[in-house]
Amino acid sequence: MSTIERRRHPRVRADAPLQLTLKDGTVETRIRDLSSSGIRFPAPSAMPLLSRVQIALELPDAAGGKAREFLAITGVVVRCDKTLSAPAPYDTAIYFQDLSDQARLQLTRYLARLGS
Repeated sequence: MSTIERRRHPRVRADAPLQLTLKDGTVETRIRDLSSSGIRFPAPSAMPLLSRVQIALELPDAAGGKAREFLAITGVVVRCDKTLSAPAPYDTAIYFQDLSDQARLQLTRYLARLGS
C-alpha cells in the first residue's frame, strides 16, 4: 500500500548539527530530515506542543566540509512523539514560523544539493 505525500514541501533526509533554544535551556542534536517549512530530529526530552523555539542550523558546504552557512530560525513544535528507538526518546518536528528571505534561499540551495 502506498502513501500519498500531503506535505507542501517534501522532506529530504539530512544529517547536520542542530541547536535549539527553548525558554528553559538549550538542546543540541542532529537533523533527521528537513524541508523548506520544517525540521524533524531526535530530542532527549519532551517538548511542549506549540512552544516557540529558536533554531541555530549549520549547513555544510557543497563539498561536505566544515559548515559554512548558519541559519537562525524561529519555529513552533508541531509534533513530539515518544519512541523506543535511539538516539533519543522523542521524535520531534518543528514548523518554521519566521525564516528570512536570505535564510530561505540558503535552505533551498542546501535541500537541492541533498536531493540530487
